[in-house]
Amino acid sequence: MNHAMDTIPVLTDIVEDDLHAAGPMIDRTTLFLGELEAHLTAAIHERADELVHNACREMEALLLEQVSDRLREQLPTLVAGIIEEHFRGPDRVN
Repeated sequence: MNHAMDTIPVLTDIVEDDLHAAGPMIDRTTLFLGELEAHLTAAIHERADELVHNACREMEALLLEQVSDRLREQLPTLVAGIIEEHFRGPDRVN
């Protein structure tokens, strides 16, 4: 068993940073971050576009309802005024 103790490797060399080994890691990280950024940008843009379109549809429906309500409110007065003007106008004699 003493033999196993003698074969334990001992680090005697100074370890230096290997800039070439870090290059591929940086390239993969940069590529990953670029892909992530593109995916996030597309997803956020799609969601924002959907929200804007929904808001426009809701505003359009609200405006249509308001115009319809105003027309319903004003139409009887408008029709009565036109009929009165037509039959009792200055050119008509009863």
